[in-house]
Amino acid sequence: MKNFLKNYGFIIFMLIGIVAGCIVGAFWPAVRDASGEMIDAGATVLEPLGTLFINMMFCVVVPMVFCSIASAIANMDNAKRAGKVMGATVDTFCVTAAIAALIMYVVCRIIPLVPESYQAIQGEVDDPMSLGELVIGFFTKPDFHELLSRRAILPLIVFAVLFGFGVQMSGGKETIVAKFLASATNALMNIELTKEP
Repeated sequence: MKNFLKNYGFIIFMLIGIVAGCIVGAFWPAVRDASGEMIDAGATVLEPLGTLFINMMFCVVVPMVFCSIASAIANMDNAKRAGKVMGATVDTFCVTAAIAALIMYVVCRIIPLVPESYQAIQGEVDDPMSLGELVIGFFTKPDFHELLSRRAILPLIVFAVLFGFGVQMSGGKETIVAKFLASATNALMNIELTKEP
């Protein structure tokens, strides 16, 4: 039981928190008047607690993504094996993304996203981005510091992959950088708010 809680305790407590939040929100809703002004804040008074948790989680996610991906590639036995693993990862990503897109397309065709009475609002629309601009914006950022954000996870993943291969070709797991990445990944994985001293 202790091992089960150690492995799955965080997920279980997070799910309990989600269910508890839904129940509290249902029985203690925010109340607004006809003009939209808040009369009773209701369960929204608990919002700072959720924001605190989410912000702390995002602070760990960005370095964890970089370190774990770069470390996994840098500490493999050889670059050829790393390339095969990356190829399988990309294939899996593409297949799962295609399945998700197909499911959402079917759901959106069955269940309308807007009511039938919806009317388009008149206004000016900016010129659409070209395919090249979309690809560039999707996979890269113009400055390094922009990678250090949860809003740039995919460019960060691309950089982590390239960095990992760079370390792999510079000596692999025997290099100080590879050992640092492995230690940093281990440290980030062990960050838990409920961890016992």
